[in-house]
Amino acid sequence: MGAIACMGTAGCLFSERQQNPQFTLRNIRSYITDEGMALVVGVVEKQEGRRGEVTVRAELLIDEAYDHVSTQTFVVPADLTERTIALPFTTSSPFYGDQEFTSRAKIVRHGEPDGQWVAERE
Repeated sequence: MGAIACMGTAGCLFSERQQNPQFTLRNIRSYITDEGMALVVGVVEKQEGRRGEVTVRAELLIDEAYDHVSTQTFVVPADLTERTIALPFTTSSPFYGDQEFTSRAKIVRHGEPDGQWVAERE
């Protein structure tokens, strides 16, 4: 659908937006690439055949606290049903190389409840 314009004494413009497809998140893993960078990697799966955008929030559990956060929006083209994603965590000091951590991630749904946390399996 396109936009519908109506004329009159109080003109109006109505635009119908196509709703974003539904996504699921799975296979969350974390990796240390070097002492200053960690990655949380996972797979987003699109439920419908059109292009969509999905925002994912990932957190690292370090010293019993989820206090390292990365959020990013990814585009999944119409011809793909799933996409591997990676969210970077960076620091200017050699921090990640000395840490043991696990990760979790969820889909952020703007204006709706977020998806469930998907935790890394050891």
